[in-house]
Amino acid sequence: MKKYLKIIMLLVTTILLMTNCQNDDVDTDIPSKRVIFTSEQTQGNAIRVNTSLSFGDISSGVISRTWSIPEGVANITESSESRIKPIFNRVGQHNVTLTQTFEESAFVNGVQRGTKLDTTIVVTVLEPIKIDLKANYINPDGSLGAALNLSNNVENEVIASRSVRYTFDPVGLPQNIAWTLDGGDPDEVVGTMNQVDVSYKRIGVYDFTVIANTPRPFGGDTISFEKLIKVIPSTDPVTLGNVEGKRDGTLALEFSREMDETTINATDFSIAIENGGSVIPATISSVSINPTERNILNITLDGELIYIDDTVTVSYTAGGLSTADGVQSDSFTEVSMNVFEQSPNLLEATAATTDPGFENSLSSDWIDGGFAFGTSLDATLTVNNTRAHTGINSGLVTASANTNSVIYNQGKEFPFETGKTYQLGVWSYLETSIDRATTGFDPEFRYYFNQTGGPNYSIAGPVIPFLNIPLNEWVFNSIIITTTASDGPKEIMIRFLNEGNDNDLRVYIDDLSVSEVILRP
Repeated sequence: MKKYLKIIMLLVTTILLMTNCQNDDVDTDIPSKRVIFTSEQTQGNAIRVNTSLSFGDISSGVISRTWSIPEGVANITESSESRIKPIFNRVGQHNVTLTQTFEESAFVNGVQRGTKLDTTIVVTVLEPIKIDLKANYINPDGSLGAALNLSNNVENEVIASRSVRYTFDPVGLPQNIAWTLDGGDPDEVVGTMNQVDVSYKRIGVYDFTVIANTPRPFGGDTISFEKLIKVIPSTDPVTLGNVEGKRDGTLALEFSREMDETTINATDFSIAIENGGSVIPATISSVSINPTERNILNITLDGELIYIDDTVTVSYTAGGLSTADGVQSDSFTEVSMNVFEQSPNLLEATAATTDPGFENSLSSDWIDGGFAFGTSLDATLTVNNTRAHTGINSGLVTASANTNSVIYNQGKEFPFETGKTYQLGVWSYLETSIDRATTGFDPEFRYYFNQTGGPNYSIAGPVIPFLNIPLNEWVFNSIIITTTASDGPKEIMIRFLNEGNDNDLRVYIDDLSVSEVILRP
């Protein structure tokens, strides 16, 4: 899974010396030719302050040379050696100049440029990566509250179900940021986010860690506190969040904070299930608390299971159900199951398939496959590390107004099995608003399969109608398909229909998934 990238990301990266020629390789048949290298040329000659950068002049036909570095920038200001390795002690961009005199007019990229040449190499010296952490309570109205005391064993008190905002200004351009938020929701965040909001729902005392680093030029910083947060009882009303169907056929109710298991009475709950217009008789046999996430209650049915294609509602008549801090839950009526536990992502388990998290592919791997009808084709997918649902990368899709296109990872097939049912899903982050055109289709995202004779545009309906998802928020959408005898291994294609949108489309996608599911028999 992508979350395990956190472990890889935090390993100490060994920096290898990369020797790269600035111009053509040396040709011994040419008496004078300029060839210069630096050890970090592939990294834009970027290094950390108080570290070294190697420069080399292996030009042919050189009579004399002088390396010049501004005074106060490095421990070397001038040298006539062919190779130098100065240590840079000042942050900023600095010019390193090489002045060369050749026996005769020297070649540079195949063109003779004269007997005296000046070359300027720009070196970017970065300051050390530093986390200047801030933490503030988030008030019930959403405004930013008082600052927390950032020290070990301080046990800042947080009322159960309330939130804390952690943030820092990135110093030294960290590429990878990993938050470990014990007792929080979420309990970890990995990517490039330098700000996270964390809700604390369970009574207890919790630690905190954030790590920021960059593999090259290497640098990193870690901030860690023991017993930073102490979650205390609340008098706030208890609220019901997700109602999640589980793969084992049970139903999970997620409350805003830890519940008191001694107050649970299964007879206070009722459930209704429909499937394909038919009512499925169901009674509750037990309601129990989740032993590891004690703000979740698990509902088990008597002789019946819940399936992914069911329409499920749950109700509660106020009785004794209370939080661990003594606040009783109000009644609720016919709250719908709004999510179903996802099965293992088969795209991650099959090496030959599409890269689901965009961690191991390049932008050039994602091909514009065209489209069979409609307006002009104008959509691109680039692998991007600006925003990710999990891990480091995501796919950034851009499409001009009133256009559509199909994009796929060429040659990557998924082994669909005849007669099985699959859930095809995607996480998306819509960054641009939708301006519905007067004609055309609604802007949307679809899955298709490439096969002999071209894509089968009849297999999958829309996964994401962009009109119905919020801006600037990661949202999961999916569709369920059952394969037929003609559906064998196929290339998965993703179509972005922006034909009905008068605005340009800009949307991030991440964590593509194909999961085997079981429908109600």
